[in-house]
Amino acid sequence: MKFKIEKVANMVFITSDCDTIFKAWDVREFTERKLKNAMNRIAKDYNGLVSFEKKF
Repeated sequence: MKFKIEKVANMVFITSDCDTIFKAWDVREFTERKLKNAMNRIAKDYNGLVSFEKKF
């Protein structure tokens, strides 16, 4: 499954191919560590069969 990591206005989102939002953060609260943890949780849920594309 493919996921996109996008920054829209003042929010950062992890969304799937079908535009389902899996995780969202306000830009002021966003850190790379939170992103890494969320990516690891999603990969674990899908048995590692995922890819992430960062668009910002």
